[in-house]
Parts: sequence; C-alpha cells; structure tokens
Amino acid sequence: MVLCALAVVAQLYLPIPILKQLADEFGMSSSNAGYALTAFSLPYALGFLVFGPLSDRVGRRTVMAWGLVALTASSLLLQLASTPETFLGLRALQGFAAAAYPPVAITYLAERGTVKQRAWGMAWISTAFLMAGLLGQIYGAYVGKLMHFGLALLPLCAIYLGTATMLWRTSETQAAPATHLAGWSSVGRALVQVVGNPQLRRAYVPALVLLMCFVAFYIGLDARMGLAFQQSGFNQLNIREIALPGFLAPLAVAVLLPRFGPQRIASAGLGIATAGLLCAAVVTEPMLVLLASVLFVTGIGITVPGLIARVASTTARSHYRGMAIAFYTFTLFVGASLGPWVASHTANLDSGQFFGLLAAVMAVATAISWSSPSSALPRTSS
Repeated sequence: MVLCALAVVAQLYLPIPILKQLADEFGMSSSNAGYALTAFSLPYALGFLVFGPLSDRVGRRTVMAWGLVALTASSLLLQLASTPETFLGLRALQGFAAAAYPPVAITYLAERGTVKQRAWGMAWISTAFLMAGLLGQIYGAYVGKLMHFGLALLPLCAIYLGTATMLWRTSETQAAPATHLAGWSSVGRALVQVVGNPQLRRAYVPALVLLMCFVAFYIGLDARMGLAFQQSGFNQLNIREIALPGFLAPLAVAVLLPRFGPQRIASAGLGIATAGLLCAAVVTEPMLVLLASVLFVTGIGITVPGLIARVASTTARSHYRGMAIAFYTFTLFVGASLGPWVASHTANLDSGQFFGLLAAVMAVATAISWSSPSSALPRTSS
C-alpha cells in the first residue's frame, strides 16, 4: 500500500521537470505546459470529497481497488493522446481516478492495528506521499526524456493493478470500514461540521499552504537558478536529490508523536519549513540555497504526518472520519494545484523576494497552527 501511495501521488509531480518537453510533444506553448499539473490536481482534489464519504458508505477496500483500476485505464489511454485537449482531458481523468486512493488509504490504515502500528502506518504512508514529490520528479526527468510520456506510466500501472489485486484478496471483514454514513443526505452535514470546526481549520489552512509552497519553490528554483546550478555541475535531478533526507522526516515523527502530540509536531514542522524558506531568501549562493531546501523539505516532512494525526485524533470517535481526512487531502492538493499559478504570477520577483514571499505565507500558516482552538468537532456515538 505504501509503494502504491508513492506511485499514485507521483503522477502529480511527473511533469514538473519535463514541462518544456511536454509542450513540444503535444503542441502547447511553454506558458500553458503548467496545465499538465493543474489538469490533474484539481480533479484529484475534488475527487477526495467524493471518494472519502463513498468509502464510509461502501467500504475502503472497494473504493481503493476500483479507483486503481480506473487510474490504470486512464493512464493507458494516454498512449493515444496527440493533441493538447486530449492530453489535458486524460490527465483530468487520471486525477479524478487517483483521488480514490490517498485519503481512503490513510483512513484504512488509521483504523487498523495497535496504537504503535497506526502511528507507523501514518509515518510510512506520509513518507510515501512526500517522497512522491521528489521521486516523481526524478522519475519524470529520467524516464520522460527517454520515451513518450504515456509509455513512462506503464511501470506505475503494474503497481496499481498489483495493489488492486491484493485489496480484492483481503477478506471483507478485515477491510470493512469502521463506521458508515446513514445516507448521502448526511454527507453535506458532515462537510459542514468538518469545515465549520475551528480545531480542524487549524489543520486545513496549513495543509493548503504546504504543497503550494513546495511546488512553487521547485518551479521557481528551476526558473531563477537553473542556469547557475548547471554552471556548477548540478542538473534538475541533483537539485532534488539533495533534499532526500528531509523526506524521511515522517519516520522520526512516528517516534516523537506519542511524546509531543500532533499539534506540537505539526506546528514545529511548519516553523522549520518557514526557517528554510527564510534562509533561501537571505542567501544568494546557489549551494546555500540547496542547503536551505533541505531544511524546508524537512519541515514539510514533519508537518504532513503531524497534520494527519491531528485530524485523525480530532475525529477518532466520529462517523465522519472519512470526510474529515478526505477534506484534509483535498486542501493539501488544492494547494499543490495552486503552486504553478503562484510561480507564474511571481515571475517578476528575484529569488530573494520570491522565497521571502513563500516564507511569509508559511509563517502565517504556522501562526494559525499554533493558535488555540475554541471548540472541537462534535462527536457522534456509534
């Protein structure tokens, strides 16, 4: 399941290092190539609000397995894409189908095993989601330059189908969801309760900022310092590989979470990410910016599982856990879809101003996370 989480979320990041190649391949302008990300990420984020509640109703295993089959089919259809419209349309189908996996997998693992097993489950799947941001770009840069974009997805399709087969072979009793919504009329009420809860909003607002800053950071880094890195002997792969240690931070969170609690962990991670962006804004030497990127990514790696744990603990006894976690992943990846927009609309800023702006946004999210909630999500007995 962790490997599949990596393969699913990697779909979002694959185009980042090969946007120019995709523009040439499908006859798009360079300015429109960024829609390869947005076309995937917006349906992806919206799909969370469909599949999270659906898993409460029909079961986690069923939603994940059929979602992976649909993702495989839409990925295979990309072999036929030859125009920008077809390519972007199929990317949108991919995004919607992919949404059936991440939020449901998080909920699935959060409901099973001992407290320690659940903590490590969250740590590993959070690591997979974050590593997808790095390994997806590395895979895209390496494989995308060797073959057609659609062909590059075939190894990922094998992982999807293998995981779907595993889920189908899992007994229904083991895979059944812990709670069920009474009907679709309750979904709207669940969403209102989730969005209206101050404690959960203090997790959702930082979630919106996290991947927005992450995606914008690397697009902005390539645009502003790509030439300087090339002159220093670094390519796009090297720039991203340097941040690899930061993506392993969720594994440390599994150890620290029982001692410090999800709010402190998430807030500390946001503070570290802010510090990394501030360092990138202050220094001018490209190598120092890369060191700052490690600090930034480490903060992201600490924050993501901290926020997941915060949402899961708040809704531990609620019928609407699927909705709460689905809305968390929705805000997380809506932020990712905003990343290219932020990068393109700040193209007139120099590197210091750009990283400083991202640091200011992250600082606001940190302040919101640290603020004390005034109420908790209403809990409904089963």
